[in-house]
Amino acid sequence: MENVKGCYYCDQDEGFRSLLFKICDLKASSVFLCKDQTLPGRCTIMFRDHYNELYEIPKEERDAFMDDVCALAETIKELFGADKINYAIYGDEVTHVHFTLCPKYKGRLGWGGPFVLFPQEQDKITLTDDLYRERMEQIGAAVMEKRGVRP
Repeated sequence: MENVKGCYYCDQDEGFRSLLFKICDLKASSVFLCKDQTLPGRCTIMFRDHYNELYEIPKEERDAFMDDVCALAETIKELFGADKINYAIYGDEVTHVHFTLCPKYKGRLGWGGPFVLFPQEQDKITLTDDLYRERMEQIGAAVMEKRGVRP
């Protein structure tokens, strides 16, 4: 399957790169750290090829993708001590199959309900370039090891 021109995830234009920072490629996906780190460890994982729906991906590739998703979720939980991982797969406007993995923490923003996709500006936490880089290296090394992928 080819990339689709005009797709947010296929094109990965400047706007995309200002909000999602590429960490690594896994067996069937690419992993990105979300600029918004209000809930530490929030990442997006996209299937490597363009599909609109999860069920459209051939089973063997879909299974590999889900293994990538699970490895990333486990990595986030271990590294950041999340109490729960929420998985968002909307795609109404951005149809490329992807998940946003949002770690949840008891007593913090969104606990007990759906995670807050776009927190209010006063709640939003962004990091310094060095902290983003450190977090990306941590996540990348751990998830690639879990999936048996070499850098």
